[in-house]
Amino acid sequence: MDIAKCKRLKAELAAQERPTVSVERYFDGNDDEASIGCNLAEHPGMDAFREILVGLAKRPDVEAVYALIAEVDPGDDYWPFTDTILVFGDIEADELRQVLGDLEPDEVGAASELGVTDDLRSKHAAPALAAWWD
Repeated sequence: MDIAKCKRLKAELAAQERPTVSVERYFDGNDDEASIGCNLAEHPGMDAFREILVGLAKRPDVEAVYALIAEVDPGDDYWPFTDTILVFGDIEADELRQVLGDLEPDEVGAASELGVTDDLRSKHAAPALAAWWD
């Protein structure tokens, strides 16, 4: 884990009302398996999460992908924790579920009930979907 990047990210997230960060930034320097999908019986590894989620952000039917941060600072040796990924775009929920299949999210669907901030929503014309890991 890149400690300097982790500290900078934690400081930026702490200043936000509802902390969110692009998946590209979230995975930059992050090798902490406790930061996402930690309740999976067999964690597929951070490389799998990074490859699939950053790859998702590059699709033509996706405007942006964010990590919605549940815990900004879980401790000095830990990256900020997320259990929810937000996907803005024209991608259908079934397609997103298929793309994320190897990451085994518990739920994939509309992001309307997750408390997405107006500021974040205003940056994107497309609707938001969410993937959630329990």
